[in-house]
Amino acid sequence: MNGFDEKTLVRQAAAGDVKAFSDLVKATESKLFSFALSICGGNRSTAEEIYQEALVKAFVNIGKFEGKSSFTTWLWIIIKNSYIDFASENGKNVSLEDIEGFEPSSDVAAELELIREDRAKMLRKLISELPVSYSEVITLIDLQEMEHSEAAALLGIDKNLLKVRLHRARNALEKMIQANIELFR
Repeated sequence: MNGFDEKTLVRQAAAGDVKAFSDLVKATESKLFSFALSICGGNRSTAEEIYQEALVKAFVNIGKFEGKSSFTTWLWIIIKNSYIDFASENGKNVSLEDIEGFEPSSDVAAELELIREDRAKMLRKLISELPVSYSEVITLIDLQEMEHSEAAALLGIDKNLLKVRLHRARNALEKMIQANIELFR
């Protein structure tokens, strides 16, 4: 969607047009939910709760959207802030579902895919245990493949600070993985 369409849809949504708001969200819905899922350590129910809460906040406050960033970037910030609120209300650590095992299968490809999914869940869990400033940069840069300048703007920090945080976050995550290497075998 180009900038003009977004501005028009934002204006219509601010006037109470639910379909216009829905059209704004649909363009990047899977990426936004994936972000929520990542920062929640793979906990789908928590991610759904945070995502829905963020959409409600966005719809209610669409009139406050100033257009200084893209609508999607604005939603990322609302999702991030909803997660931070949720985490602080729940004693900093978001309660994660236990990592589910998988049943043996004769299909090797299916087993390998389940193993990859299991490892991805464990990795998301470890990322969620990092300090929020670290989990944010890892999620945006490494998982969402966002450009450094875009991530820095989204987080409201200097690009150089983002690079420092990313380096530190990757080092901290590497140490966590090494400490829990038995989970990845």
